Amino acid sequence: MNDNSKFYACIMAGGSGERFWPMSRTQTPKHLLKLFSDRTLLEETVQRALAVVPASNVLVLTNVAQLKGTQQALAGLLPAAQIVAEPAKRDTAPAAALATALVRARAGEQATLALLPADAFIADVATFGRQLETAFVNAATRGSLITLGVKPDHA
Repeated sequence: MNDNSKFYACIMAGGSGERFWPMSRTQTPKHLLKLFSDRTLLEETVQRALAVVPASNVLVLTNVAQLKGTQQALAGLLPAAQIVAEPAKRDTAPAAALATALVRARAGEQATLALLPADAFIADVATFGRQLETAFVNAATRGSLITLGVKPDHA
């Protein structure tokens, strides 16, 4: 494993709770539901991040309405100080800007940041971990942006 002390994972855990209605609601959006295991999608995402970056380098961005539920879901995984309620709901680009500012304040310009959605289902966790680590290394050494995607096999 590479020196991952400058690798940061920011997990975007906001949203309105409308896309997975009627199961999700404003205070319990999809990422706070236990759909595929006894853990929420957010817990699964944090666990995947922890396999690659130090626990102190994982931040979760949420909104005020979901802060309490997010803190409860992550109790024992992350300290409450690493769960940040965005000052205003503004979607992905402002969340990315906030994540960048938070990481830069903690680690300076040498940090490498991964933005991860809180509600992704990833069956092959080991492969994802290897790919994420490779992406971190490449982004850090090349000073570039890297996007990980999933090649669809059906509609």
